[in-house]
Parts: sequence; structure tokens; C-alpha cells
Amino acid sequence: MSRLLPDRGTPTSAAQSSAAARNTILILSGYLVGTTAAHVCPPTLERAALAAGLIGTLAYCVLAYLARQKRVQDARLAIQKAKVRIERRMDRHVRIASARWMLKLHAAQSWSHEQYLPVARSASSIR
Repeated sequence: MSRLLPDRGTPTSAAQSSAAARNTILILSGYLVGTTAAHVCPPTLERAALAAGLIGTLAYCVLAYLARQKRVQDARLAIQKAKVRIERRMDRHVRIASARWMLKLHAAQSWSHEQYLPVARSASSIR
């Protein structure tokens, strides 16, 4: 029996749709600025088309900047998680190796004379 996992979307599909939206804004803004520069639209609409084109271009720049900042933040987070994972693995291996070394060092020492030292003497042990 297989379990169906909920569709949460992949990060690449979200990034691709976001990039497509930004590119669409840029294309439409370029079209509006181009029609204004070519004097294709009536003079009464030229200012509105130019303003819409400039606003769209500005929106594209802001969205591209925010997307880049998000990618940088995601990359930093991924690096930090990988760093923590590697450090934990290293700590486990170093801890195990150092514990084995300490056990060998402890076993190599002669402890027999220190284990049975008398703490107090009784009257019968003096005779």
C-alpha cells in the first residue's frame, strides 16, 4: 500500500513561475515604452503609456532584487545547515576516537596498587 504525499510544490516550480511573472512585466513594460518612443499611440495616451512602462520597469527591478536577496538568504541557510550537519558528524567521530584513545590510555596504566589502599587501620591490623 503506497502513501500519497501532499503536493507541496517544488522550489524550482515556484521560482520559475516567479521568474515568468517578472519577465512578463518586463516585456509589457518594454512594449509600452517602445510604443511611446515610436509615437504609435495617440498623444493623449503617450504619457500614461510611458508612466505605466516606467512603473513596470521599476517593479521588475524591485522584484528581481528581492528574488536575488531571497536566493542569497536561502543559499546562506543551506550552507549553515550543511555546516551544522558536518560539524555534528565530525564531533561524533572525534568524540568516539578520543574516547577509545582515553580507554586505551586508562587500560595501559597500572591501577592495582591504588585500588586497595587502606583508608583506616583497625586494632587487629596493627598486630
